[in-house]
Amino acid sequence: MIIPVILGPTCIGKTSLALEIARETGADILSIDSRQVFKYLDIATGKYKDNLEVLKNDGYWVIDNIKIWGYDILNPSDELNVLKYCEFAKKIIEEYRVSNKKLLATCGTGFYLDFLSGKVKFKEIDEARKKELNLKNIEELRLILKNLNFNQNIDLNNNLRLITKILDLESSSVESNFQIDGISFKTFYLNSSREMLYKNADTFSEEILKKGAIEEFSENYKKFGECKSLKGLIYKEIFEYINTGLSLTELSSKIKFSLHAYIRRQQTYFKKMQIEFSSNDRKEIAVKIKEIL
Repeated sequence: MIIPVILGPTCIGKTSLALEIARETGADILSIDSRQVFKYLDIATGKYKDNLEVLKNDGYWVIDNIKIWGYDILNPSDELNVLKYCEFAKKIIEEYRVSNKKLLATCGTGFYLDFLSGKVKFKEIDEARKKELNLKNIEELRLILKNLNFNQNIDLNNNLRLITKILDLESSSVESNFQIDGISFKTFYLNSSREMLYKNADTFSEEILKKGAIEEFSENYKKFGECKSLKGLIYKEIFEYINTGLSLTELSSKIKFSLHAYIRRQQTYFKKMQIEFSSNDRKEIAVKIKEIL
């Protein structure tokens, strides 16, 4: 079974294109995205599509009568790692393979796709040690890494990357690859100029504030507290707005700045990936994907 994947940076319109293709082919959609997995975090993660009927379920939404898997897998306070997501995706993919139903995917998190397709080696995670490391401050993490004689280039200001590297160096388990028998992915990169992507991101930033992104954050913060999912893209800017007295104009500017930076990071990672076809012509990509489905 070949699963076509629409790959592209945020705000380029991957899901809207996938929905168009799904309507014509009878396919369902798998979202390969590290942000949309969380329940209740809907507005700032771009799950909603304007004027389309939505039915929410655990693990998937039905939008305009089309299933999109990969939404609402976890509560905001739950711990997410790539292996947990891929185990979920594997179960869905195998069900579609056995039943011979059509499935296409959208992807904004390139690392998750590389992991899911077996291109990334991994070791089993020591969950107890991970919890212990999460309680340490960044200076303590740097010291642990130094004592492990690690001197390669890494972002020393990123707690998550430090913890990931420490767990990797301390692990004695054998490296392995994630595998899904009988499955291959064919990646179609939806391209655009950076100027257009920034413009789309700016529009998205303004729209989500009007739709209630601040209220969405506040409700989840009251319920789940300072969890990692509420410290991510857009939510961390809203947290700063609430706690430091930023104006709405300043908040919007900060969100736009962060989205622009996020787009650049996505594009940098995508350049390393195996991409079968790249185009800024949505119709051209749609035709090629429909040929596979």
